[in-house]
Amino acid sequence: MHNGLLKIFFLFVLILNLDVSAQEVELDLIGNWNLTDFWSNESKTIFTKDGYISMTINGEKIDGKNFIIRGGPNDGEKGEMKYTINTKISPIQIDIIALKDNIEKGRILGIIIPVNHTKMLMVLSFDGKRPEAINDENFEQTLTLYKTE
Repeated sequence: MHNGLLKIFFLFVLILNLDVSAQEVELDLIGNWNLTDFWSNESKTIFTKDGYISMTINGEKIDGKNFIIRGGPNDGEKGEMKYTINTKISPIQIDIIALKDNIEKGRILGIIIPVNHTKMLMVLSFDGKRPEAINDENFEQTLTLYKTE
């Protein structure tokens, strides 16, 4: 009987340790990432400590702190691209915010699902509705990011 209680105790401690480690998963977003979409298109993406996001799309670098707007009424003017995340919600929420003269001009809503410390999945929505999960409806919009630095 004593041996059985000891086994149950160790099993209980093991379960508690697994649960605690699952809650300790943190997202270290700051740094350089290689982003790949469903069709294997790649982009370099940088999340800075001060909240800017920069990326390369089709060979064109978009510097989050100082990019030139292409098209529309603000064509040729300077803009900024920032991000915010909320790690207290699951899945993690990310907003990518376009600014001109410190005034918000648009916001892309998304979610992030960390896979491990160097890989995450992200889905972005351009229709003003945040995705709730990665599923069959948005699978083709899922981006895979691998941390490089």
